Amino acid sequence: MKIPYFRAFQLKLKKMKKINLALSLVISLFLVSCGGGSKDAKVADATSESGKTTETAPAAPKTVIVEADWSDTDLSTVAPMVHVSMRVPKGVKMEKNGNGGADIRIDAAHLFTVSTLAVSSIKEAMESDKSLTINNKSYKNGKVISEEPNGLVYSMQMNDEANGTKYEPEAHFVYYVEKDGAIYSIQDMRPLDNYSLAGSAYPEDIAKQLYALVKGSAKAK
Repeated sequence: MKIPYFRAFQLKLKKMKKINLALSLVISLFLVSCGGGSKDAKVADATSESGKTTETAPAAPKTVIVEADWSDTDLSTVAPMVHVSMRVPKGVKMEKNGNGGADIRIDAAHLFTVSTLAVSSIKEAMESDKSLTINNKSYKNGKVISEEPNGLVYSMQMNDEANGTKYEPEAHFVYYVEKDGAIYSIQDMRPLDNYSLAGSAYPEDIAKQLYALVKGSAKAK
């Protein structure tokens, strides 16, 4: 009895599928034994707990200080309440902030904020700034790198987050000038649009260089 043509075709197709399945299994076993597919397995392991892949953080920008490119500037032309002159990079962006002070965008990582303070002494101003930085519970490992009567260089590190995010330590400075009872602070801060920068964008040596440059040029008028 002859098998109808269509039925014979089905049997042949079924037989070919079994052969292909067997070949696929052999190839898969060969790839695993040779290390093939291990990358996918590692990705699966890495994402199984977090539910997302981990991206490599971009390299922190390097601050380059060329003192010849800095020139004396009267900040009262930017913010009338700030009677201070100091050296800033030529052509740098400066603007009056919402508190009546002057914001100076040094580069992608650094913003100098020059403020008029309602305090009775530089010592009081310094203690207040310490309470907001190295002595603040939002940070850890706060320490004074160097301190003088008119300013300090310090470092701090943001606390780890509950989701496992960790932060690097970063160094900043604050310097004060005074004249006729008026006290002003010049503080190095992160620009608001760059809070995602790694702490390595703020190394100790750069904080010291910037502090020295400000200390050597800032004057109350």
